Parts: sequence; C-alpha cells; structure tokens
Amino acid sequence: MARSLRLFIVLLALTATGASAAGPETGVVRLRAFLANVQVLEARFRQQVIDSRQRVLEDASGSVVMQRPGRFRWNYEKPFERVIVADGERVWLYEADLQQVTIRRLTAGIGDTPAALLTGKESVLERFTIEKSWMEEGLALVRLVPRSADADFAGVTLGFDGAELRRLVLDDRLGQQTRIDLTEVRTNPRVSPEVFRFQTPAGADVIDDSEL
Repeated sequence: MARSLRLFIVLLALTATGASAAGPETGVVRLRAFLANVQVLEARFRQQVIDSRQRVLEDASGSVVMQRPGRFRWNYEKPFERVIVADGERVWLYEADLQQVTIRRLTAGIGDTPAALLTGKESVLERFTIEKSWMEEGLALVRLVPRSADADFAGVTLGFDGAELRRLVLDDRLGQQTRIDLTEVRTNPRVSPEVFRFQTPAGADVIDDSEL
C-alpha cells in the first residue's frame, strides 16, 4: 500500500537549472488562485519515479479526476493497471496484477501531503512554507516545504501554464523524485459522484485498514 499510494501522494521536480528570476511572485499568485477557484480538475497524466542518480525507476500513465474536498480518482493504465479512489472519507487502492484492494481512512492515507494540498480546502496551505517561486520552461513554478518535521517528503513543486496546473513534482527524504506532467487539462467540469465510488472487482482480496 505504502509504495503504490505514494506513487500518487509523493510528487517532485528535477533540480531547477537555468531558472529565470522574472516574476518570482507569479507561481505563488497562481497557486493561491488554483486553491481558491479550482474545485474539479480532470486530466491525462504521465508519472515518472526517478532515483538520486536520475535513473527512471517507473514510467506510468493514465487519467485523473480530483474534486475538493478530499475526492480523487487516479486510473493507472500503463505499465500496470492500478486504481486509487478517495470519496472524502476513505481511500481504496486496487492493484489488478495482485487482485488486491486495500482500504484506509483518508486522513491516514494522505495526511499532510501534496495530495491534501491538491484536494483539501484553501486553508491547507497553512501546513506548508513557500520556499521560492520562479519561471522555467514556460511554467510558473512554486516550491513548498512541509511545516511538520514528521512529513516523509522534503518538498513539493507545482507548475502552472497560465491558470492551469501542468506539473506536480516532489522530493522524498531518501533522494527519490516523482514527477507528474498533466495534459488535456479540464478545469471545473461536471463530474458524476459515481466517479469517486469504488466497486470491488469480483474475486479480489480486500484488506480493510479503515478502522485502524
């Protein structure tokens, strides 16, 4: 559960090189606008997990829908089928190759993480310190670090193209990086509540930790 769920929760950009100092406040402004105005986000994604030597450990892709507060659905299509669904109270992780479903309470599953930042209320920003904001590769980037000393990640970077969120990147404390690039982004589309309801596939084993 920890590794697969962290593939979504734990997000990082490669170390910035050649970054422009122009408009350093732009990323902060766009982040605050995103938190205030975006209630639903739908997109395609590509996710890469990169080690400290810049080797790609995993390259995955699929689709995502996120809705505030606390609802999301990540459908991993390649290289393996995985589904991560949250309904505001619980999180389901389905791994098709294992025919296994793991269930956790939402607060236990994401806590003070970038996932909470993306799908929580605007006040969630109080859990982070804004470290810097800069322009690079046409994106307005802003890097945040968690205020909690117990957080298992070192920092998260969000990249905006205009008002659209296009990049999510995170450093964990072991030197591993996870980068998610978003395409075909749709902001505030109508989404059926059924999107955030998980149906356990027939024959799948269920590990229910939601009462722990």
